[in-house]
Amino acid sequence: METEKTQDSNDSQTNNNDLNGLIAEAQAVIESSKPSSLAETHSNQTRSSLITTSLIILIVFLLFVMLMLSIGSKPSPSAGGSEGLTALELNNDQLRAQVNAERSRNGLPPLPPSSASAFTTAERLRKDAKSLASLASSWEAELETKNAAIGELEAQLASRDENTKFLYSQIATLKNQASESAGAASQLVILSEDLKTANDQIERYRIQLGELQGRPSNDQLSDIRKQLNESLSKNGKLQLQIDDLLKAANSTSSKIYDEALTEIENLRGDNHKQRYEVQRLRAELDHSTLFLKSDKDLPAEAAQLYAKLTTLEDADQKQLGAAYEDIRKTMNAQIIHRQTFTKGSSRITFDREKIIQDILDKRQDRKSLFLVIGYASVSGKADSNRELSAKRATTVASIVNILKADDQQVKAVYLGETKRFSPDTEIENQICEIWEIKI
Repeated sequence: METEKTQDSNDSQTNNNDLNGLIAEAQAVIESSKPSSLAETHSNQTRSSLITTSLIILIVFLLFVMLMLSIGSKPSPSAGGSEGLTALELNNDQLRAQVNAERSRNGLPPLPPSSASAFTTAERLRKDAKSLASLASSWEAELETKNAAIGELEAQLASRDENTKFLYSQIATLKNQASESAGAASQLVILSEDLKTANDQIERYRIQLGELQGRPSNDQLSDIRKQLNESLSKNGKLQLQIDDLLKAANSTSSKIYDEALTEIENLRGDNHKQRYEVQRLRAELDHSTLFLKSDKDLPAEAAQLYAKLTTLEDADQKQLGAAYEDIRKTMNAQIIHRQTFTKGSSRITFDREKIIQDILDKRQDRKSLFLVIGYASVSGKADSNRELSAKRATTVASIVNILKADDQQVKAVYLGETKRFSPDTEIENQICEIWEIKI
């Protein structure tokens, strides 16, 4: 019996030593996982989250081992057994305190004090740790995917900017060629005038020669003949130059000019395509920051305006005008531009962009909130209309966002399908309104 007691005491002491070692290892891991400075980078934060999750799993395992040892150990009335049990209880309390501290830092409730639920608690801790690790991995993968997509869009924009610069350079070159062709035509006109002057002078010399032929002075006749010959020679040279220019104008210059005009038109079309593509990509990039799916996310002033506009669906044109005037007086807001769209399109032509720019240039010194509200006609499916109107509102808001002052704000929302602007004409209901709210 004494031998069995001694053996139980030794086993308890051995388990106690093992637990102390595991606790020391856990504390060492915890100390090594602490950040060295407050200026850690994003990668260190991610690594810290993984280490914290690993620590939670390790502590849960240690707690599980401790509980198993506590449950599996035999009670002994001897002093040595009592001391081992007391040490196990102290280690149990220490591990529980460490686990509760880690759970508190991760927003989790503390472990229950009852030892009867130890296995349930350990299982729950294991599941919590697994869920945290899975969630961290999911967030990292999603962040990498979004960063890759943004990088690809930025690369596309950079490539299109380079193409646009190249096309503008080609246009400038062709314009220079066209100017040179125009210069050749101008030179042709000048030489034609010179030829006419020379012909008139030749005619005068002939008249003078006829008048002098009856006179006996040979010197005068010789001088006149000399001047006539020089004029004829000059006239011949001018005629040759004119003929060359006419040939060039009828063949090479005309062909080059026509080709230049054709190339300019082609480049202008390509340039427009590139600009519209940039407009579309810019709107896609700005959609997440400018377009709000719910009016609940609007600032207070904009939310008040939005709520007022939702009550005007059945108003006629006279009532609508009176309501807009009341909004101007009571809410310090006014509509500054109304942009219509062709059916199925969210594109804004460049002349309309210029109109928006001219309007915003006059408001650079104001502290304003610009609210772009999209509408749709009642034709078509509601979901398709909502998606198309969201694109239209974002396109307008993206243009306003580029042209506004730094301290001004812009947001975009979709109000819904409507007939308020025209009960018969669909295009008049396919619009976006730009409201300026002075704040």
